[in-house]
Amino acid sequence: MLSDGVYTWAQLLGLGLDQTAIRHHLADKTLTKLRYGWYSTPDADIQLVEAVRLGGALTCLTTLARHGVWIPDHPREVHIRGGRSAHAEHPRRLCRSYDRPFAVTAAVDDAQTALRHALRCLDDEGIVIVVDSLLDLSREPSTRVLTPAQVTAAFTGAPQRVRRCLDLSDGRAQSGTETLVRLRLRRRGIKVRPQVFIPDLGRVDLLVGDRLIIEVDSVAHHTGAENYAEDRRRDQVAARLGYLRMRLTYSDVVFNWARTEETIIATVRAGHHRGPRQRKPVQNLAS
Repeated sequence: MLSDGVYTWAQLLGLGLDQTAIRHHLADKTLTKLRYGWYSTPDADIQLVEAVRLGGALTCLTTLARHGVWIPDHPREVHIRGGRSAHAEHPRRLCRSYDRPFAVTAAVDDAQTALRHALRCLDDEGIVIVVDSLLDLSREPSTRVLTPAQVTAAFTGAPQRVRRCLDLSDGRAQSGTETLVRLRLRRRGIKVRPQVFIPDLGRVDLLVGDRLIIEVDSVAHHTGAENYAEDRRRDQVAARLGYLRMRLTYSDVVFNWARTEETIIATVRAGHHRGPRQRKPVQNLAS
């Protein structure tokens, strides 16, 4: 059986079970009927079970997270969509897209359908974070969830405010926190370049002006003794080359941004982001 433990009647028949065998499994509790035509095993994925019981499918941020997409914090723990009847019965529990509700045929939505629903669940920053991550993942066939064209197509029918988020996206971002810093600094009129390559130092997350390097940690990165040592080595190289390196934690960006932004703006106003004209030029990585 499939690892998620949730099946339609047709899937059970396809696995070689006939009507009598299915009845036996229901009687001995090795199968549970979730709703008409849908069943689960005792070890079934609890999120899938919840979705199917509500007459829906996993979608939106829950589905995208399962594909490895960087997801911003959101108050809803499990994102589920349903057909018309499910939305009528559970109007506040289910995600909606900018389309009309349509039939549920699988327990988990495809990634493009999930993105269409995320566009309505997220604010503008959250949308750009998700799109940045999808574009970054699309660079390699082994990690690709959607092609850039499929990402763009998901915005069809969305309001102009939402569609504008595509213009703010940049697939070079390596984390959602990096995206947040880029968006917020540009909103304050600060020119910032993402993923810049500096000779002898390597790639840096963000570069403001000639010499202010901003490195942005995410929860999943820059932990452990090896990464700690590498960070310190890069600090020393940056200092030797005449760069000012500012490292931001996840908390600095997500929970303490006002203070963090004040520090960055003060640094820029003091002109510390500017260097001498003879400084070695930097070059952007190819997008």
